Amino acid sequence: MECGRVKRVIGGEEVACGTQNRVASLQNASNSHHLCGATLISPHIAVTAAHCVEHEPENYCLSLKNYCTNDNIVTPSARVLEIITHPLYDRFSGAHDIAVLRLLLELNDITWLNDTVLPISSFGISGECTIYGYGYKDINREELSNMLLAARLNLVSLDECTKSLGQYVAPKYDSGMICAVGEEVDACQGDSGGPLMCAGKFEGICVYGLSCGVPGIPGVYVSIGAHIQWLRSVIEDIRS
Repeated sequence: MECGRVKRVIGGEEVACGTQNRVASLQNASNSHHLCGATLISPHIAVTAAHCVEHEPENYCLSLKNYCTNDNIVTPSARVLEIITHPLYDRFSGAHDIAVLRLLLELNDITWLNDTVLPISSFGISGECTIYGYGYKDINREELSNMLLAARLNLVSLDECTKSLGQYVAPKYDSGMICAVGEEVDACQGDSGGPLMCAGKFEGICVYGLSCGVPGIPGVYVSIGAHIQWLRSVIEDIRS
């Protein structure tokens, strides 16, 4: 599973429009081709995986495909004005694979957008979470989903993650990552950069794995809590 370096929510269910407005499709600005997922945390700020945005900002835009509109109204979109990548991001190991996007979002209704979705810290998260994405619906046909899909996963320890993935694939303990696994559900190609939500909080970003939907094999996610100080510092700089 290379989440969006490739990926879809295998075995996921469709999400009703308007219920997860902040989950966006990161697209090629020239042809609107879906590349990765992204999560809006304010009207001017989104978060995605760093490996999804390794080119200049003008190459990307966000489409708010889960935002409910009338049939004759174009889906809201946002221009990417700036990309701020975590200073410790390592494209080879995948460590600290997180980037902040500064946006121009032309949308009057922004009352649903605020940063209260961010966690306070990385301590104490456990149990069941939900992944969201527009990645592959069918890995054999390599068909992306036009509808937002969701699936339930359970967080697992890094020790368990290392046993399943092996020491060369599993994240290192200082890389700011967490792992999660589901029953016949998984992230897949095109889902990289999309959110892992736990108890209503944005706790992770889909980044990589071994394959799509292999039973018992966890996927790897950037921990938002582990990067919260850096993230809040970047948000403050953008707002100032």
